[in-house]
Amino acid sequence: MQTRPHTGSAEPLSAHPLFQTGDIDRARQNVARKFCTHDLTPGREYKRFDARHNHAAGQCLSLNYLSYGCEVAINPGELERFYLIQLPLAGTANVRNGRVEVAACRQRATVLNPTRETRMTWHAGCHKLLLQIDRSAVQAQAEALLGRRLTEPVVFDPEVDLTAPALQYWSKSLFSAVSLAQNRCAFGAQMHPHQARLEEELLLGFLSHQPSNISHGLRREEAAGLAPYQLRRAADYIRANLSEPLTLMQVAGEAGCSLRSLQMGFKRHYDCTPMQYLARERLNHAHYLLQSLPPDHRVSAVAFDAGFSHLGRFSIAYRATFGRSPRETLGRGGPA
Repeated sequence: MQTRPHTGSAEPLSAHPLFQTGDIDRARQNVARKFCTHDLTPGREYKRFDARHNHAAGQCLSLNYLSYGCEVAINPGELERFYLIQLPLAGTANVRNGRVEVAACRQRATVLNPTRETRMTWHAGCHKLLLQIDRSAVQAQAEALLGRRLTEPVVFDPEVDLTAPALQYWSKSLFSAVSLAQNRCAFGAQMHPHQARLEEELLLGFLSHQPSNISHGLRREEAAGLAPYQLRRAADYIRANLSEPLTLMQVAGEAGCSLRSLQMGFKRHYDCTPMQYLARERLNHAHYLLQSLPPDHRVSAVAFDAGFSHLGRFSIAYRATFGRSPRETLGRGGPA
């Protein structure tokens, strides 16, 4: 089963090289600077050690590509400060987090919980994409999803089934983020205008679909639903802030509800997610502006005023919705 969209590069994140070395101690030290201290031991029959690490930092998470060129045993103990989602792009690995051991492959990823001891063996030919997420960010998003404070950290099932439809969709979002980073449109030195929303989407998608100790609480939030006045406040807030880089946490905070209730409320009442509703309202606002402004006005200015940061994607979405390009609508000088 295909679970990997093409990232546009033979080596993911090659635009963000951190290091390449054949020295085991140097590799251990450099990886530790981005992750944590750990033991790194090549297999007994290794002939060539060739460590490569590409790293693109975001606000609360980072994208990483890592390979060692041979079999290695990696023992970091407890990660403490972060969660680490590992997707094998090639090869296999045995990963133990706490009492759960996973035979990782292209269809079966892993997530390392920071409060559980980790031991791993990456077999020869193993190359991985790693999503590192700050522990504090996971906790904050989980509490926002549930609408209450958590006294204990989130603990995920370490085995991530990438053949499950929801996690297949999530992995496509992850690889889209990798493509943006590779093209220097997000992460690293060039942050995306909606970087916070991009990272929130990755984190919320994983929290919502990967089994964890809060999964039962999320199901209760789905059943509870969203009060009508909260839905109105959320929709009003979105329409009043179309040009702002809104996040779900901001909308839920204004509505006075949990993220999960917000998501399910929009699904039930509008048959879309809150962010799809935002995109639709932005297109409607752009359509209004294009029919109202003089023909010599700039389309790019309209797109920006309506909350779009990418003119090409705006034009494609606008044509798909209204049947003509933004420039054609503007050129008419009035309502179509």
